[in-house]
Amino acid sequence: MPGENVRYRSPVKVEYQGDFYEFCITDRRLIWYKRVGLIFKSDRVITESIGDVQGIKFIEKGILKKKGIIKITTTKKTLEFSGPRDAIIAVYKELQNYL
Repeated sequence: MPGENVRYRSPVKVEYQGDFYEFCITDRRLIWYKRVGLIFKSDRVITESIGDVQGIKFIEKGILKKKGIIKITTTKKTLEFSGPRDAIIAVYKELQNYL
């Protein structure tokens, strides 16, 4: 959006609601972005206002292939997304800077 600055972009795509998205943090919102369609391309964008976030939590799963999970609690719902452990830890640390 105009006047909005991207502060962080995840190094890898994250899994959110059963699909893979690029994850970005702007100065105003959290954004999950995906380009869909083979011939007729369109964008799928999911956003959440940073001001609505009440808490974040990091969870680690797996023995050999570790998976990181972030749970974000907002005023209305809980969001959960995951990905490779190291990439998700980097996202979690970045989220802590903005919340």
